[in-house]
Amino acid sequence: MIAGWLAVSTLSGASADKASDRKAEAELARMAAQVQALKADTAALKGSVATTAERIESRQQFLDALLTGRVRGSDLEGLLPRNSRKVSAEAAAEAGVLAPFKALEQKQLALLDKASATAETRLRDAEALIGRLGLNPGRFVAQSSGRFTRTGMGGPFIPAAEGESSGADPKFAELFVNWQRVEQLEDAMASLPAFVPARTYRLTSGFGFRYDPFHGRGAHHSGLDFAGAHGEPIMAAAAGRIVRAGSFGAYGKTVDIDHGRGILTRYAHLSSIRVSVGDKVEMGERIGGMGSTGRSTGTHLHYEVRIDGRAVNPRPFLEASDYLLAFGTDSAGPPRPSAL
Repeated sequence: MIAGWLAVSTLSGASADKASDRKAEAELARMAAQVQALKADTAALKGSVATTAERIESRQQFLDALLTGRVRGSDLEGLLPRNSRKVSAEAAAEAGVLAPFKALEQKQLALLDKASATAETRLRDAEALIGRLGLNPGRFVAQSSGRFTRTGMGGPFIPAAEGESSGADPKFAELFVNWQRVEQLEDAMASLPAFVPARTYRLTSGFGFRYDPFHGRGAHHSGLDFAGAHGEPIMAAAAGRIVRAGSFGAYGKTVDIDHGRGILTRYAHLSSIRVSVGDKVEMGERIGGMGSTGRSTGTHLHYEVRIDGRAVNPRPFLEASDYLLAFGTDSAGPPRPSAL
């Protein structure tokens, strides 16, 4: 069922990306050493040189934290470099002293451009995959997640007074906003039902219209049926919290898992249940065994994916399984969430 889905994947370049990331980390280390050396050489100087040194160092700390993934979210926001005033005309006389800083700053801006391009690529990949699943990426982005979020903002435009600081350096603030979105969307992927809930099975009934197996009339089937051996292990399709674990009418012995953000998966007709309401489970964790309880013609798993209480076709999620699970294999910037 996973055929054809990797057309949206950028994973073919993963090895090259990792080699590039190691090279970037080495470059960051060299640049950090240069910053400290320049600070030591100009420790006795004041004015423009001191301001430039502070700006360069704060930018270096932010880039190092972001590109290595060691700091995320609000902690990363705390490292945002501030927007300083332009160097005054009098600083021209210090050009010889400022030259090394300028060269280092150009390297930082090159890294900034690379990080921005990486963020845009990862956003595009995440949004494309979520869109393919029939979901709106907006449901996974917090409406208010910091001072620099683009949502929940407004008011009249009033130009800043001359010399007034705008807070964070605009280019770095823009990068921070993009990485916030990357973090939120990629973290959300860890809660999408990507894990196939049974290992050995055959698909016996699809989602949507079918002829009812009991009386042969047309009916709507709200999930997929996986037939297999009695007791075949049934696993959680994603991490979440158990909200149902017991008999549930025609479904028989049933487990429902709430994955957050309005997403729920249902596992019905089980022969046994190994979890209780309130338990937290990880993706791939065993929750029960395949059976034929409830309204069932034989041993199988009835599997549903529900979005905001409405059953949707689970097939796109299963077809995307390989890609979603591989999404946590990594790159520069915030580390992608681990799949298993």
